[in-house]
Amino acid sequence: MAGHTTRLLYEEPFVEMCANLSNWRIDSFMRHLEAEKRKGRVLAFVRGLRFSALLTYAVRDILSGTGLSANWGHLIDETGTLCSRECDVIIHRDGYVQRWNGKNEAPIMDFKFIAQEDAIAVISCKSYLRTNKVDENYCESMESFVDRVWLFAECCGPRSARNIRKKALDTGYGDFWHLYTWSEKAGQQLNKGGWSRFVEEVEKLAAI
Repeated sequence: MAGHTTRLLYEEPFVEMCANLSNWRIDSFMRHLEAEKRKGRVLAFVRGLRFSALLTYAVRDILSGTGLSANWGHLIDETGTLCSRECDVIIHRDGYVQRWNGKNEAPIMDFKFIAQEDAIAVISCKSYLRTNKVDENYCESMESFVDRVWLFAECCGPRSARNIRKKALDTGYGDFWHLYTWSEKAGQQLNKGGWSRFVEEVEKLAAI
């Protein structure tokens, strides 16, 4: 990363993500609805999809001008026969095999099929992550498609981050990041150091 101004510019989307996403997680009324699984709540799936979309946009900005891009989709194997598991964020060389429902100016869905030889890294996104919820099979299932699989959570408990990172690395993920930690007792803590490290690692991909 270049200097202080560049760092602040790259931090902007992460600050915005924290503000927008955490408002729906920390609000006491929303937590009450979620705890009781009440009708009328914003579904966790929708919040998770929003998080992965916002992270994709941030990655695209970091990679601007490098010949790499980021998208949601599947990787297709070398024979063109099999697809990988769903990939929340695929960092890849420009271009794609096909695009589903993303061909007009205001797509409802923009899902890409990417040739595996063009894939550089995949990021699995989670809305709220606990140590015992780290998917132990995801990395193994992606082994034949891509070399780098990272894990990025919107939020985790303040005492869980270290254990989640260890579990993720032991399971085969190349790295783990989170936007912020939160608990009713400790409140919210932004993970700015983690964001800077994430930006640096994404930048390095342009040299591969």
